Amino acid sequence: MRIRTLVAVALVGIACPAAARAEEAPPPPTHAQCEALRAHRSLPPILAPDPLAGSPRVFAMQYKQEVANVVSYASFRTKIECMIIEDVVPHLARGRPNVVSFNEDTGLATLATGTRGEVARKIFGEPGSAGCEGQPAPCGALAALASITAAYSPQLAAYQARFAVPPSPSEAFLAASDTLVRSFMGTFSLMAKRYKIYILGSVDVAPFEQSTNPTDIATFRDPDLQNSSSVYVATSPHVYNEVFMWGPADVRSEGPDVLRNVVASNRKVPLVPLEEELGFTPAPSGGAEAIANLKPYRVPHSKAKLGFATSLPAFTYGEPPAGVDPCSDVSLYYMRCLSKLGANVVIQDEAGGRWTGPDGDAVEQWQPLSWMASTDRAVSDPSVRFLYNVNAMMVGNIADLDSDGQTAITQRGGSPGPGCHYIGNSEFIAGEDELRFEQYAGAKNTFLALAPWVVPDSSRESLRAVGAELAAGSKSPIEDDYLETALVADLPIPVDPNRTDCVTAAPPGA
Repeated sequence: MRIRTLVAVALVGIACPAAARAEEAPPPPTHAQCEALRAHRSLPPILAPDPLAGSPRVFAMQYKQEVANVVSYASFRTKIECMIIEDVVPHLARGRPNVVSFNEDTGLATLATGTRGEVARKIFGEPGSAGCEGQPAPCGALAALASITAAYSPQLAAYQARFAVPPSPSEAFLAASDTLVRSFMGTFSLMAKRYKIYILGSVDVAPFEQSTNPTDIATFRDPDLQNSSSVYVATSPHVYNEVFMWGPADVRSEGPDVLRNVVASNRKVPLVPLEEELGFTPAPSGGAEAIANLKPYRVPHSKAKLGFATSLPAFTYGEPPAGVDPCSDVSLYYMRCLSKLGANVVIQDEAGGRWTGPDGDAVEQWQPLSWMASTDRAVSDPSVRFLYNVNAMMVGNIADLDSDGQTAITQRGGSPGPGCHYIGNSEFIAGEDELRFEQYAGAKNTFLALAPWVVPDSSRESLRAVGAELAAGSKSPIEDDYLETALVADLPIPVDPNRTDCVTAAPPGA
């Protein structure tokens, strides 16, 4: 156990100072508070039960990010805890592990918490206020980050004195390390312990330690918090898109309090162009560090081995030449390496851009079709051995960046029924769609559960029109009115070939 603890500490890249005094945990929110925070367009959880012995139950949370959620540490904690109280607690499995999967960059907007984030919150909610009219994205997002950098100038100056910090937008994340950790990570650590669950999500953060040094507290303390007994201080200038999974109890007695119940973590590699533009650091692509980064996590009391593939890595298969180890370069063969290492459940947390637009490389013009090359391919490609893919999608606009999609859980082998499909995927459209994606058109019985989109399926033309109205800066009556919901499914291993067909729901008001 001691060896396992030391490995876990090394994986999350933290220093281990003497234990700092834990802050007193706040009480849970009331029913009235939760009702007030529910997204305007929302659905109750969509349930796909199959409660066989030893089957972990997963909750794929389609969280809608909103500026109101990050006004303060309390507002973010309350929003996340309300989703746990309303969408998770009533459906918790008894005597089996429960895994709650949030999205890629769930912690991103917490950068704008508090007095120092006031300007950024305004830009997040009103992208036109950034002076970016007529400019393409991410002009507004970059303006918001610049406002954070300015607001945290004393902290950034302190880091510049400690590290060689090259100028880049990632300076905002480095300077705001204490805020990001205190809000996002503090909330998720508490939720895992309070509700005895495993919970995961990602944030853009540098490695850090927790310090009680008076000089560090004076330098890095949030001015909104007058009585901080400790602060979270970056130990490196490198900012990673990193997913963390917290467990129900502490697994170490040293290090930052918010990481003591972290059971697994994974740094993203490869990165998308926007992340490279922001100056994020990719995880190692080869060697022992790369393999350790991808190593699956065995969920206690189950046969589930969770492998993490945040967005682009979930699409990265490559074709290694004969005799080449797929783990030799995970930036090219990520999914093949993950399979080789024994993962049987892919956790694909996402913040995927405009759902009705082109995909990330702007080649396929209908993103839901190319998306199948992750969620469906993971459980249909015979060259890998994953049994399930859990794809939780974040929705909501931040500045001029759109996040949208349909949360899905897929299973190898499928079910006996006719299956489901993402919006606009009922048929392959020759001359518009890329030929390599033709295999993914039509209903697929690999879907166990699928969240609906904001309107029922229709022609791509009409769906694109709705997507344009939802997008940041559209100024339409439904701008940013995305759907918030959750999927709940049991994952028996081996798979149950006779389980119920794809479970979904109609959009609100349909």
